[in-house]
Amino acid sequence: MRQETFPQSGPEIATVLELRDSSCARDLYIAAVSWLDLFTAIDEQPTRLSDLCIAFDLQERPARTMLRLFESWDLLVRSGEQYVVTPQARRYLSRRSDENVVSYIATMKYKSSVREMYEVLRKGQSDTWHVERTGTTSWDDLMQTDDFATLNTQGMEERGRIFAPSLAELLDCSTDRQLLDIGGGSGVYCAHLLKRFPSLEAIVIERSPVDELARACLTQRGLLGNRASVLAGDMFVDPFPESASLHLYSHVLHNWSPAKVQYLLNKSHQHLPAGGRVAVYSCHPDDRNGRPAPAKEAEYSVLLTASYEGLCYSVSDMEAMFAKAGFVDLSYRRSICNRSLLTASKPAS
Repeated sequence: MRQETFPQSGPEIATVLELRDSSCARDLYIAAVSWLDLFTAIDEQPTRLSDLCIAFDLQERPARTMLRLFESWDLLVRSGEQYVVTPQARRYLSRRSDENVVSYIATMKYKSSVREMYEVLRKGQSDTWHVERTGTTSWDDLMQTDDFATLNTQGMEERGRIFAPSLAELLDCSTDRQLLDIGGGSGVYCAHLLKRFPSLEAIVIERSPVDELARACLTQRGLLGNRASVLAGDMFVDPFPESASLHLYSHVLHNWSPAKVQYLLNKSHQHLPAGGRVAVYSCHPDDRNGRPAPAKEAEYSVLLTASYEGLCYSVSDMEAMFAKAGFVDLSYRRSICNRSLLTASKPAS
């Protein structure tokens, strides 16, 4: 695997984003200490992820996110497939220690956000999005309503202004004629790629009402009908155009379950020409060689696990899913603010 590093931005924007992206991690920690007494249990008996899920009746996806978080905080360490408490966790978070502060932490267990994180661990899904007069708390359903979709697309546009220039530096499109920006939101990422590569064209595929917001944003940038178009469609249902040599998923796959991510990668492989490429831009903790995820990336994964169907898929996670879909030549490149770019190719023959 090739690895290249893009220069990091200044600390100010990283701090501003991390305050939002890490907002759920502390509640998950309190839930694990108070509702599960997790560190006492693992102090008494080191355990594997699968055994932990059985013992506490937890769902695999949020439990994996939880364990990765505590590894990144140096509260747990892996020994083979087993998780073991670290000395500081044994001293302060196990009831077997006379110095433990478990009850003090547990005084916050009935806070609504802590209880919600406990329910995410048990049920594998969140009840996060309480929007008045909608009748649903599903993010996926809410994204098909005008007000919620407008707010979220504007938010992703603002985030894209930070990350799209870095993506455009990292992703070489000099040999591509057309890009398919899948779930592309406002089109901010493909817009920056079009700016850098004058011979490139782009298609953004988005569901209603986001497709109309994408058209408006691309019109403001002078790209719609010129070098960019918007295709109204559901990426899980509608076929992809066969004309693009590059498929881009920017801050998309981390919203969805492993099964849905695999489905989309399989679908991209099916619709790309021989030699075509897929690019995934998101937060991918580098867990190769057994290293723990960086803390800020593990904290962001908690937010995604609590609020959506997905998580921050690690480099190893993505390697396995790319390979299963039939892609080869995986490349990993660091970006700004804990993000990274993964690219892979469909074999030329």
